[in-house]
Order: sequence, then structure tokens, then C-alpha cells
Amino acid sequence: MNIERTQDIGVVGSPSTNTELTVDLLQEAAEERVVGALVGFEATQNGNAVISVGQIVSVELRNRWHEDSVFRNLIKRTGEIPPITNRQDTRTAALVVGATFTRTAKGYDPDVLGMVPPTGTRISRLNQSTLDTLLSVYSNEIFYLGRAYANDVFYPMWFKHFGSGAGGAGEAYHLGIFGKTGSGKSGLAKMILVGYARHSQMGILVIDPQGEFSLEMQGIRVGQQGLALDRVLKGQGRQINRYTIEDIQLDEWELFEELLVSLRFTEQLGIPAASVDNSRRAAEVIRNALEREPNTRLDTLENEASLQVALMAVSQQKNAEYIYATASRAQQLQQRIRQIQANRNELDTLLRQHWLPLTGLFARRQGRREMYGIIDDLMRPLQSGQRRPIVVIDISQRGNQRFWTEELQRRILLRLLNTLIVRSTRTLASQTSANVLVILDEAHRYAPSGILESGSQASLLRTQLRTAVRETRKYGVGWCFVSQTLGGLDNEIIQQLRILFFGFGLALGSEFDKLKDFVGGDKRAMELYQSFRDPQSFPRRDLQEFLFMAVGPVSPLAFSGRPIFFTVFTDPQVFLQANKIQIQDKLL
Repeated sequence: MNIERTQDIGVVGSPSTNTELTVDLLQEAAEERVVGALVGFEATQNGNAVISVGQIVSVELRNRWHEDSVFRNLIKRTGEIPPITNRQDTRTAALVVGATFTRTAKGYDPDVLGMVPPTGTRISRLNQSTLDTLLSVYSNEIFYLGRAYANDVFYPMWFKHFGSGAGGAGEAYHLGIFGKTGSGKSGLAKMILVGYARHSQMGILVIDPQGEFSLEMQGIRVGQQGLALDRVLKGQGRQINRYTIEDIQLDEWELFEELLVSLRFTEQLGIPAASVDNSRRAAEVIRNALEREPNTRLDTLENEASLQVALMAVSQQKNAEYIYATASRAQQLQQRIRQIQANRNELDTLLRQHWLPLTGLFARRQGRREMYGIIDDLMRPLQSGQRRPIVVIDISQRGNQRFWTEELQRRILLRLLNTLIVRSTRTLASQTSANVLVILDEAHRYAPSGILESGSQASLLRTQLRTAVRETRKYGVGWCFVSQTLGGLDNEIIQQLRILFFGFGLALGSEFDKLKDFVGGDKRAMELYQSFRDPQSFPRRDLQEFLFMAVGPVSPLAFSGRPIFFTVFTDPQVFLQANKIQIQDKLL
């Protein structure tokens, strides 16, 4: 196969290496936008024809006469020297080799460029047909998120499931999507979700602290992307299971004790919200009394009798003195409890507005699921023709307006992590892969960098996230962290990530330093990343570009491990057509 010569932009120059080539640009390419362009060249290696593909990462202009001090003084006066200015300009580009292919009887197989092509070797832009031919062996695995930076060519990527067999990676791996607000990371995450959803044997769990994915699954569009995510997933034959906090049956006494404080039940007993220690002791007293009560379970507390047990426990002399060390305050607490018990209206108010809603979170109800059952849906073995569900757990304040506190959100997430770890370990007995992707939006909230108070819920949650990321991968559970900040996410988690996407907004301070570490200090790649424009700076929506740099084995053109650059699709119709994705019964 010959690369079309009408696309030539330059030739191999000197100095060059097998990983980065100096390209002398041709005159006709001098005014073209070539930075980020996807290009290729042909060469011979070990007697075989090979084609190498890469991206232009920088362009440099040199005019040695203009660098001479004498001529500079002349230019200072006249602005130009006609025989020298412009005509003696030379432009060289840096080409980073991404992948090499050897021609075989079956097509093109991946190879490694272990030589340097001679000077004068033609460098050409790749068109879509050339790229499709090179990757024909992988045509069933290719997925497109956008175009190559500065090209009209779709940039090929692959998102393999974590099991074995066709389209499988054979192991789980972790991903990260980073960028400031408005950089397009949520839109990119939704498209990656669609890419993984093609694999029917893969379960997908979305932990949604903002409610964005939950709204999308209900057909409510968030942002300007316009991708009909719910219809796309249903078109792929996926069942969408959405759960709010009220849809999950809570099942821990420790959590019940915590909610007595965070949902302000203890405050109704006359214990001020500021008196946190006193509230916690009161909650402990109530929990212990109910646990000791005969024939009482956590899921049977939704009644007045249980409330009376709780009130009696707090009003007991020894318990009141345990809650308050000061005798006068203990007496005031006992008087407050007696007042509630003696006033039927006040007792009914406490029952309806505080006790029943709280205990109802632990009660059995039709349609309500235990956490273990929800996770088991994602991992249980499939029967022929079955597809695993897409599960969205909405822990956002917007999706849980009746019951929501930050502490409850952390508790739910902590319980979810524990269940994931326990359930995924069971796959060892069956010698199968869990084959589940977990997407965590706003990850920096739950695994922040820096020091946290020892023993706090925030610290326990971060520790459990670290454990989940380290341990569940070997069972076939991969994580995708979506975060506005790179430096604000826990470093232990970041070090576990294998595929990373970096959008606009990480080019300052400590963020930029961390970014350089991930690209191996590649100066040219960082310069190209710094050229990204803020997507919100474009004057019109149709001109807007969402640019990303990706690192890791995310593309068949990224065998070298160097960063790749692409522009995310902004038109959902183009995205669907490029990937031949159905929306329900309609093929777009």
C-alpha cells in the first residue's frame, strides 16, 4: 500500500531517531496547520515494507541570516531584506512515531521501528481510507471519540472489556479523565461509557455524586453535548438500573447510629447541633437499647414502639448522665423526653417527620434493593444472550432532596466500596473475571490529596478507595476517575491509573508538574498541550473545540507510549455515525 503522494507535507531530515524524526517541511505545507497532524511514512526494515504513523508535535522556523547581528540591524531599520527575508526561511517539524506496521499476507501487523529512515523519505498526511486499511485487522475493536488534532481523520481508539476472549484485554485497568470545568471531561466520560457498553459481558457501575449521569439516564440532557445517552445504551440492548439513596435498603447499625446525628434526630431531643459529642453519645444509647430489644431487627424499626424504646433509653438516669456529664444538663434532657412523651401532638410530629423517615431507610419495601444485590447484578455469570446492566447510583443532593447529608453520602459510598471488594473476591472461586467498570465522578471529593483527620469518615473513605483500586483490579474490576484536578486527587490512586485523558486547564503550578511526570517530561508534548484553547473562549458553539491529550494503551496508534492528541466530537450525530451505533431501533 502506498500513502497518497498528494498529501506530502515534508521529508525526513537530520538529526532523527527511531522515535522522533526531524521533518523538513515542503514549501506548499509552509502555510498549513500541521501541528498535531496525523502523518505517516514508508520504509524498509529487515527486508520488509513497513509503514509508521505519528503526530507532528511542533514546528520551528529558522533563518540563519536573520539571526546574524548585522542583518538584524538592517531589519531593524527596513523591516525586511528582500533576497533573504521569507525566501531563506526553513521550517522543521518534530514527528513523534506512535505505531509501526509490517505488511503481511493477512494485512498489517504491529511492529516496532528499530531503524531510522533515510533523509528524503516522504512524510504524508494520512487520510481515512489509508488509516482504515492499516487497522482493518482491528476494525471490530476500533472506537472513535473524535478527530486527530488538526486533522479531519477520526482518531482510532479501543476500549476492551476486562475479560478474556474476543475484544477482551484479559485484565482490568484503571482510567482517569482530568480537566477544568467546561473542558469537556463529562462529555468524554459519557462517550467512553458508550464504548465500553458495546461489550455485553461487561457490567458498568456509575457512582454519581452530582446527579448528571442520573438525569441523562432519565432522558434529561445535561450540558450542550446533546448525546441521547439513555437511548444509545438501550439501543445497545442494555438495561439501565438507577438507584437513589431511598432505593437502597441500608443494613448497618453503625450507619443507623450515624444517621441519628446527621439527620438531626438527636437535635429534636433537645441536644444542640453544636454539641456533637453529646449527640453521638445519645445515638449510641439509642442504638444499644434497640439492639438489645427482643425480636427487634434493623429493618423493623419503622414504628412508634421502637421510638418509645429509644426515648425511654435516653431518659434513664444512667444514660442521661452518660450523655451529659453535668447533672443539670442531664436533668434537662430527661425533662425534655418526658415532655415529648406527655404531649401527643409533639410525639406524633417527632414520629412522622423524623423517626419514620430515618428508620424507613432500613426497612424492606417492594423495589428496594440491598447493596449486595445491586453489585451482584453486575458480576453474576451470564446466560446465553444476556447482557449485564448499566447501574447508576445517584448519591447527589439534587437526586435525594428528602434525605441527604454529606456524611450520609460518604457512608453510602463506603458501604458500596466494601460490597464491591467482598463480591469481587468471590470471582476467584469460579475462576472468572468480574469484568466490571466503575465510573466515579468528582473523584477528588472522595479521595483528596493532603492530610485528613485520622479516623474521620473522609479519611476512612479515601483509605477504602485506595484499597479498592489496588485489590479489585486483579478480580476484573477497573475504575474510571473523573476529576477537575490532577493535583487534588490522591497520589496513591493516580499512580494506579493506566490510561489517562487530560483536557484543558492543567497547565499551571503543581498541576503542570504532575502532568509532566505522566508524559515522561516530553517537552514537545507539553508545549502542544499548552497550546490548547479554553473551549469556553470560542465565540460560537459551532467553532468550539474540546482538545485532549491521552497517555497509555488507548489506541492502536499509541504503541510507543508517547502522548496522543485528539479533538472530541461535538456533534453527537457524527459520533454515532462514526461508530455505527444504534439509537433504539434506528441506525444513524
